Amino acid sequence: MSTRSRGPLVRSLLGIIVATSLAACSAASPTASPAPSLIPFASPGDPLGAFPAVEGVAYTLDLNSIPSFVANTRESVGEDVEIQVIQSAIASRTTGDTGETGDVSVIGFGFPGATDAEAVDYFARVIDRMEDGFGAGSRRGLGGRAYVMQADGRSAVLAPWGRLDYLVFLFALGPTDTTEEVVTAILDAGR
Repeated sequence: MSTRSRGPLVRSLLGIIVATSLAACSAASPTASPAPSLIPFASPGDPLGAFPAVEGVAYTLDLNSIPSFVANTRESVGEDVEIQVIQSAIASRTTGDTGETGDVSVIGFGFPGATDAEAVDYFARVIDRMEDGFGAGSRRGLGGRAYVMQADGRSAVLAPWGRLDYLVFLFALGPTDTTEEVVTAILDAGR
């Protein structure tokens, strides 16, 4: 576990959250599991549930990542904290001249019932644990709006995203360039 003080991190996160909250995601709605009528994919440039339309990005519903994400998050914040996954998808983007597709796991989540200060603390704990598991420290990135970890050509990104009745955060994992492009586009879509 990281032994550094959370004070500066929490203050930085509060600043980001205030800015992000003003541009809160507009169409996010909690989704515990897909309804039978839910379309499990979205064509490039179309929204999927809580995830906004992003040019060149196609979404596919991803229920397989939810259990491990929730279990890892629960280990960070404790068994008594409620964790809600708002949306989980694989975002695919054709990149560069090669036409290669970079797949990025993207999860929107929050802590229902938590105050903003509690949610920021939980978010900081998730980042600390993820740094340990990912084997790389986080740095402020994406214009100061996110925390980015990079190792072996892959990035993990955590960012404040918006608000429902509680703060909503974004997690993404995938190839470095594609992950950072997709997260930037999702964050920009809420502006």
